[in-house]
Amino acid sequence: MNWLNRLAMKCVLTPEKLAERELGDARLALFQAERQLLEAQMRIDYYRSVLTFLEAISTNGVEHVADKQRPQGLSAVQRPLRIQPDLATLRRAG
Repeated sequence: MNWLNRLAMKCVLTPEKLAERELGDARLALFQAERQLLEAQMRIDYYRSVLTFLEAISTNGVEHVADKQRPQGLSAVQRPLRIQPDLATLRRAG
């Protein structure tokens, strides 16, 4: 009978065991809430930048916005190569 009492005492939900279980659940809930908050802040930043971009396009035009976003200090070597077709050769071949 003594072993049965010890087994029952291990399975009994004491306030300490209950607090330990609840502590783990509370930590998990806090972690999930913090993660959701960070994700919400990232979405806020994204939509603010989209709004700023679209407002700039609507007020200044797409060319002005594109020119501002284009890097200014690139040399001719660093710029992407644009191949210009030779129209005279194309006319003769066609």
